[in-house]
Amino acid sequence: MKQVKYTQELLLALQDKHISIIAFQAGIYSPIFFMQLFDLMKSQYQIDIKLIDMQSGDFAYKSQLATSFLGLECVYWLGDITVLKAKQKDDVIDYLAHYQGPHKVIVFIDEKIKIDSNQSLIKINYQDKYFYQDTKNLWVHQDSKQSTKISFFLHEIYKIKNNFTLDELCLLKKYQDVIAGNAQEFYTSWVMRLVNPETSLFTLSQLLFEKKEAAFFKLWLIIKPLYADMFWIAFWSDQLYKAYFFIAFTQEENFAAVKQVSYGLPFSFMKQSYKQYQLDEIQRFHQAFYTIDTALKNGGHSYQIDQVYVDFFAGSFKN
Repeated sequence: MKQVKYTQELLLALQDKHISIIAFQAGIYSPIFFMQLFDLMKSQYQIDIKLIDMQSGDFAYKSQLATSFLGLECVYWLGDITVLKAKQKDDVIDYLAHYQGPHKVIVFIDEKIKIDSNQSLIKINYQDKYFYQDTKNLWVHQDSKQSTKISFFLHEIYKIKNNFTLDELCLLKKYQDVIAGNAQEFYTSWVMRLVNPETSLFTLSQLLFEKKEAAFFKLWLIIKPLYADMFWIAFWSDQLYKAYFFIAFTQEENFAAVKQVSYGLPFSFMKQSYKQYQLDEIQRFHQAFYTIDTALKNGGHSYQIDQVYVDFFAGSFKN
């Protein structure tokens, strides 16, 4: 893993003789990030980080942190303490807030935990979601060749999703570091197998309802192989069922019912693009997937799913 900016923040904190507690804070815990970070600390900086398993229920950690053998300073990792029971968590937070050595302690806390920075405690915050501009400064560019490679990497992955978690970025970067050249297959196939494609499913639905044909088929060819044909039948049947009743209930001004059926529909559809549809068009589109479902169960071919998209964009389901 190439250095992320948090590596330098951690190193500076570990070198500061006044700092005893380094608390990483975010909305979600990122185990892949921490695993790679600590591996880097050991391999590149010869800093061995010792684990204290807080989840084991053994709260003898205080004696470990209070005792130094021959005056040696150690670095301890307490992990994600947000999973502890409330009373245990409060006890740990109170202890850390007043801890001043002799060791260095690294811990993860979520955004709900209130603990103030002081002379001996520093907080390092990372984001739950990283958009393109956020990620541009995430990796330290060591030379122009590496900078170019990282730029290409970011350009390609953000074609697929508009945001990633820190764990997803670290995982993808780890794979990208070991593949040769541009490795276009990695971006067109493997990226979507390594990260959560929920956002892309949402985007695919949005592009379909907005009738952005070229963008839709570009994304469709990327994520189609990730799911079985029957998944796509179920996915689109659900989307079209909700879209039908969203339009129907909106026309009736039954807004309580609108709210009930709107979950999972693209925001742009609910805000604007639903207005371009008649109920019978949505009904025929839904019926087409029902027909494909029957055909596939009787030996039909998956190309029928592609054909129904072509028919939709061609306006075949309109009156």
